Amino acid sequence: MPIQITRAAARDLDHLGAAAREQTVRDIQTLEDEPIGRPPRIKRVKGFAFPLYRLRSGDYRIIYRIDAELVTVMRVVDRKDPERALRRLGLR
Repeated sequence: MPIQITRAAARDLDHLGAAAREQTVRDIQTLEDEPIGRPPRIKRVKGFAFPLYRLRSGDYRIIYRIDAELVTVMRVVDRKDPERALRRLGLR
């Protein structure tokens, strides 16, 4: 399944350190093979009209959605504050 990264997610990746960026990019690439995995690494985010998921990658969370045959990475945020990033997306 192809992966698309939004501008906001690309900016988030640019602000990460080299080691964290490498790990996060590897985890994003795993979404090609299995976008809906088992907990605890992947969980569905509740409260949205469409399926939105969160992938745990070290100290960061990858927020993404699945549309037909495309995985869209929307944000890469610190594990301490995913709620604020979800509010900023304005999707609720």
